[in-house]
Parts: sequence; structure tokens; C-alpha cells
Amino acid sequence: MSDTELFGVYLNSEFITSIIALILTFALHRIVVLFGLNRRVWHQALFETALFVIIWGIVMLFLTTTIS
Repeated sequence: MSDTELFGVYLNSEFITSIIALILTFALHRIVVLFGLNRRVWHQALFETALFVIIWGIVMLFLTTTIS
């Protein structure tokens, strides 16, 4: 993946994919809270960070396989 231009500003591909992953993490976190699964989590911040990293990896894997 290469840099992307948005309104004259070049954005790194890692920045764009991390924003996509952050939005997906927020959505998934809302679902987790809705079903009450967050009460079963020992360390909330660690869980959210791990969730973000996993989703970011999935987004990167998805985008690199569809582009190439």
C-alpha cells in the first residue's frame, strides 16, 4: 500500500488502516457492552488494546490481499 492524498495532504497507509481499525473497535466495543460481556473481562484496558491490535491486523491482512 502506498500513501494516499486527501485534500492535498498525504496520509500514510498505516494511519488510514489504524483509523479504520479504531472505528471497528469502537463498534465492536459497543456490542460487547450491549451484551454485558465486558463484565467477564479481567482488565478492560488490556482487552480493548488487544482487540484494537487484532482488528488492525485483520484490516491490514484484508487490504493487502485484496490490493495485490
